[in-house]
Amino acid sequence: MLMTLFGSAPPADGGKAKIDPFEHVVDSDHIEIFENLVIHLPPPLTKYLVFLFLAAVIVGLAVWWVGNKIASGEPPRGRLWNLVESLLFFVRDKIVRPGVGEHDANHYLPFLTTLFLFIFLCNLFGMIPFMPSPTAHIYVTGALSVIAFLVIHVGGVREHGPGPYLKTFVPHIEVPNPLIKYPLMWGMAALEYLTAFIRVIILAVRLFANMLAGHTVLFMILFFIKLVADPVYQIDIAKGQDWMYWPVSFFSVVMVVALSLLELFIAGLQAFVFTFLAAIFIGLAKHPPH
Repeated sequence: MLMTLFGSAPPADGGKAKIDPFEHVVDSDHIEIFENLVIHLPPPLTKYLVFLFLAAVIVGLAVWWVGNKIASGEPPRGRLWNLVESLLFFVRDKIVRPGVGEHDANHYLPFLTTLFLFIFLCNLFGMIPFMPSPTAHIYVTGALSVIAFLVIHVGGVREHGPGPYLKTFVPHIEVPNPLIKYPLMWGMAALEYLTAFIRVIILAVRLFANMLAGHTVLFMILFFIKLVADPVYQIDIAKGQDWMYWPVSFFSVVMVVALSLLELFIAGLQAFVFTFLAAIFIGLAKHPPH
């Protein structure tokens, strides 16, 4: 983000350079570390594909490592072991069992644990300098939502069978008049079928919007420094006011540090919300309320 903001060169004609607050959250075919240090990726690789693969490798190795440690029967030792194991038990006790149910929890625990850790790590990537947050892209969150959609409804079909599962979306209405009962029943059924798709769309949009908004706000606050420091970007109210540089810089840095701490919390919160809602939807598919 800092390189995107402060590495922008003013235009040769002296006009105002174009500033794109979304440039650092858009996928590209290169990874920019410094202004003059750019790693170009061969097609079909992109920046987000690289970091998605990195997140998958880290999560896989972490779970494999801690799984072997737990299987050995040794008590947890070290900060890393305790951290990863506490996350695993958190997902089991606070997400999977309440959402899916005790009976089916162990069956869906590997999927939901992987989902939580993967999203959490992708969210955290954006807080590290020179690294993007893949979950700030709608394609990434959309793909995660499609996977969750398949797991939810495949689980429902396996539990009830194709026909009976589709019938679970049709509510039972106790109305004696058939002219009212059947239009109302099928109208509500249509809404239930539509809701099955709306739920996963909401999962994708919620995660994408929160991560995109957080990084964009941090960018704009840092841009205040550029605004008062560079004559190319100065607006009339700031032009010639050199004394504004240090107060604005101090304010921007303090705000960015505070909001970055908030972003760390949001990174975990959004991973929790996405996974918990997926667990609830799985539980509803296997144990419909109708």
